[in-house]
Amino acid sequence: MLIILYGGISDKANWKHQKMIEGDATCGYREYAKNYGCIIYMTLQSVKEPWEHSIIRPNDVVRFIKRYPDAIVWSVKHNVRKDNEILSSIGNKKVYYSCNSKNMYNNFCDISLVDTEERIRKNARLWFKGKNPEVWKPGKQEREFDYLLIGRRADKNELYFLNNLNKVKEKRKILWIGGKEYEKKIVTNHEVVCTDFISQDEVRKTIPMAKVGILFTELKIEGFPQSFIEMTMNGIPVVYNKNAPRNRFYFHNGNSFVCSKKNMIRAAEVLLVDRDPVRCRKIAVDNYSLEKSYKRILKCIR
Repeated sequence: MLIILYGGISDKANWKHQKMIEGDATCGYREYAKNYGCIIYMTLQSVKEPWEHSIIRPNDVVRFIKRYPDAIVWSVKHNVRKDNEILSSIGNKKVYYSCNSKNMYNNFCDISLVDTEERIRKNARLWFKGKNPEVWKPGKQEREFDYLLIGRRADKNELYFLNNLNKVKEKRKILWIGGKEYEKKIVTNHEVVCTDFISQDEVRKTIPMAKVGILFTELKIEGFPQSFIEMTMNGIPVVYNKNAPRNRFYFHNGNSFVCSKKNMIRAAEVLLVDRDPVRCRKIAVDNYSLEKSYKRILKCIR
């Protein structure tokens, strides 16, 4: 059994947590909870599933965990109170993960999961995020868009890509999920469709409408972007920054083109011609499904 302790501790509600609970925002950890155990929000949230709990008093969380001495406790995100008042008080096997490059290691846990080989320090073990292939899979939609962008902060070179795509004379059609507020900043001769920030279910339905993904983060703080997993699970190969966080479990011949920023457009056009959606999805399922990711945690903790 897996008990996920998500985020910090507060007697107030967290709006972001509630959006994830309601399905209005994507949260990969909830898939682990649903399939392998439960998730505890230590904030005042409204929950309804049997595998989700809102417990705000640390002593009550400890009491809950002690009912399951054989469970693995997975602490997601750094929080001092959680370390001192919960993790230090239980005898379970404990795993820690930070979603970014801050506070990556936790001495209160047996192991700390990290996204890249370069981040292996102290008690760290290399890990990879997973997705359920039956949940994240293409339907029968027509792949009407040539390129796909995902992000509402425009911090992964979305505008750079769109503005530089003018080098390509043949008309391209691009879908930017979450890019609505940046519509007026786009300078391109191509057709760009921008959506508002949409729910997880809508994201799952919309992703398979595209052929090639563009995910070109330059953020040093970045953990591994789960949109890479979501796109490739749907048979969409991804153009990825060679200087961004990488992990050997994810990158394989047929699911990505890793390149420099100056070669982004060329790489995208190559993938558009050479892509193989069936092969791309098979690579994702074979290498970073939810089940394989969970088994990796079990292997690391033993």
